[in-house]
Amino acid sequence: MNEKPPSPTVLGMVGALSGMGFTIAIPIAAGAIGGYYLDGYLHTKPLFILLGLLLGLIVGVFGAYRLYKAVFRS
Repeated sequence: MNEKPPSPTVLGMVGALSGMGFTIAIPIAAGAIGGYYLDGYLHTKPLFILLGLLLGLIVGVFGAYRLYKAVFRS
């Protein structure tokens, strides 16, 4: 009953790593774009783009960690 899950294949590893890349990149890009538009609307040039980048980085790393745990659990 306590069988070990099969080891991932090379193609599975490539898919997981590309998924992690998108999991990190999409929130960072969304935060930067959202911050850029907020800065333009509120005339606070570097503030919201930096906050958006930071928030996107936090969300992206957390999402990649969750994906890593799901794919590479042992």
